[in-house]
Amino acid sequence: MIRKKKIVIVEDHLIIQELHKQYVEDLGHEVVACFTNGEDVIHYFQDSSADLVLMDIRLDDAMDGIEVTKRIQELKPVPVVYITGNTEDSNFRRALETSMAGFISKPVSQSELENVIDSLNDLTSSIIYAEKIQKAIFPQRKDFDALFHSTVHINRPMHIIGGDFPFLRIFPEQEAVIGGLGDCTGHGIPAALLSVLSHEIISNIIARTQGLMEIVHELNNSLMNNLAKMNNVDGVNDSLDMIMFKIEPAASLMHITGFKMGFIRFEAQTGILHYHKFKGKSLGTAIEDQDVKIVTVPYLSGDQFFFYSDGVTDQFGGPLSKKLSTKGLLNVIQTVISEVPSNREREINLLLRRWQGMNLQTDDMLMLGIEPSSLSLAN
Repeated sequence: MIRKKKIVIVEDHLIIQELHKQYVEDLGHEVVACFTNGEDVIHYFQDSSADLVLMDIRLDDAMDGIEVTKRIQELKPVPVVYITGNTEDSNFRRALETSMAGFISKPVSQSELENVIDSLNDLTSSIIYAEKIQKAIFPQRKDFDALFHSTVHINRPMHIIGGDFPFLRIFPEQEAVIGGLGDCTGHGIPAALLSVLSHEIISNIIARTQGLMEIVHELNNSLMNNLAKMNNVDGVNDSLDMIMFKIEPAASLMHITGFKMGFIRFEAQTGILHYHKFKGKSLGTAIEDQDVKIVTVPYLSGDQFFFYSDGVTDQFGGPLSKKLSTKGLLNVIQTVISEVPSNREREINLLLRRWQGMNLQTDDMLMLGIEPSSLSLAN
């Protein structure tokens, strides 16, 4: 059975536009909008969406179809099929930089459109299924809520799937918990693939050893071995930023290590927020013992720790359209820290979205807030 698709047509030649519209409707799909220029279709996607865009490359205004597609896909992760008479290699290479579902030379037949739309069914289903796989592999809110009282868990991929991921493992015998966040290079499908690989490697290592120094070195060696194969063949330069914590509730201690990520600690007794940044290298590069910094932080009842990816602090917004920055995030947390614990996540989310306003999301966002004194290993 055909799943009806909502399709946008961008074509500056009105007769061809009408022909493509007829093809699409005859195939049982809906044309939700037609445009002849880039500005209008970009404006459309600010408030609306579609399953597919049929895009001409030469349009009625200064932007060509490839430039317009880049702008659209910053707003919505919609696939695009280029239908064009401009089939030069230079255009094809530029088109590959977008989420391209097809590149068809004019004149296009109805059967060609049917094949492309049918393949899109498989692509969309695959991405949605990949999201389900990520959710099945990575710990979710319920896993953190089972351990801690009123966790903050904000996960906003830039697209359907992303490269930011949490990890968590409980060791009841040793009375310890190891967890943290990873932030893989980029976003979208490539970063999502790397996130699954990284999570699998971390999970296997933590099952064998709980020493943070050993975990880091083994993880880094494994990443270098795996990524080197891709780097040599494809010329990519993937890496992993990460923050990892180990909680020892019997001693009321948090041991934390990180790579190009930081954390914020709220000290309940004084009401002071402390910020710590792990600088240096990303994982997936040559790392020595001196590159691994581990801080040990005693905690008391009510102390809270916030871990986050740089997609949170790098988000543009506010009246001057600037990055939120660490200072801005500290202000957000300071504003909500006195809230009832169960309301904190909602208020943080609200403030972050107000900051972003009408600005595009620039990266995957992941944030985890925990109160280690509330840890219960009995669950």
